Amino acid sequence: MIFDVAGTMLEMYRVAKEISQEGLLEGIVTMELVMEGGRRALVIPQLHPEEVLGAPPQMPLAVFFRGRERNVKVSCSRLPVSDEEALSVLLRSGAEVANLQETLAAVSARCPDFYCTAGLIVDVEAGVVTHSVSTGGRPFPALEEALAELEGMGADIYVASGDSMRSLSVLTRCRGIKRERIYPASKPRRKEEIVEGLKDDYKLVVMVGDGLNDRYALKAADLGVLTVQQESRPPKELMEAADEVIDDIGKLPGLVRERLSRTVG
Repeated sequence: MIFDVAGTMLEMYRVAKEISQEGLLEGIVTMELVMEGGRRALVIPQLHPEEVLGAPPQMPLAVFFRGRERNVKVSCSRLPVSDEEALSVLLRSGAEVANLQETLAAVSARCPDFYCTAGLIVDVEAGVVTHSVSTGGRPFPALEEALAELEGMGADIYVASGDSMRSLSVLTRCRGIKRERIYPASKPRRKEEIVEGLKDDYKLVVMVGDGLNDRYALKAADLGVLTVQQESRPPKELMEAADEVIDDIGKLPGLVRERLSRTVG
């Protein structure tokens, strides 16, 4: 079993801020902001939130990321964007750290105890940072019971996400999730590679995700399960990549049990 995290295992609270505009955008779908531009990418700095919140608010992003270059990782993009291309935009940006701090503070206040991360959307073609984005979340109510049931069926639980290991390590509090089975900073094609690699070791590989960055992995899996419990609006290509669609993670064990019975039969 391979799980995406945000919107799949965790119910998320997301906030975005358009750079140089006043006010916050709540309830956004991050991938929809990424998809608005041809070569936009979501960048997840592999940094602790306190490191971001502790920086001078008026510091330009170009200054903040100098010396932190290795922490810049592209999580997802509409078209291919490398870490180096995204970093180049950040190191030229005059946007202030305050933009990132504002969204991060809003999410931290609402989701203080479990999972919280921050990112930036860069437009490589335009050479600008378009948005700051922060997300926080807690496990869906049915997650723990679903993991216990899957573990009881003999399933090994893996996690593949675009987020940092710092953010993802909190998932080890959940039943059956081991640190060595967490794959951080996983871009869409990397998730696909993880699925293909696990096929060598398991007779049934299940991928569970909710976003466009999961579409290749969903299609590659023996059973691709798309979750829509975060009230997402999945595009056609994502729906087509999945074998099954569920609106509650609690329904997952039943799907897996049914597929296993067909496989054995």
